Amino acid sequence: MNANCALRRGVGRELEQVVEPLANYICATERPQTALNSALAVLFREIAATNQAAIAHFRTFLENHRS
Repeated sequence: MNANCALRRGVGRELEQVVEPLANYICATERPQTALNSALAVLFREIAATNQAAIAHFRTFLENHRS
């Protein structure tokens, strides 16, 4: 078995364990579409923040390693 394939399967299971309770919560609300939109907005904000932090770290690395 390919190591990357095994990694993807593990991540998929972990992701399912996170998504399933969230999906149950969203479906149980009075306004599931609003809850879904809110959850997606939070996810996109987290992704943007993570990307900004990664870019800042990369810039710092470049500045510290210029010859």
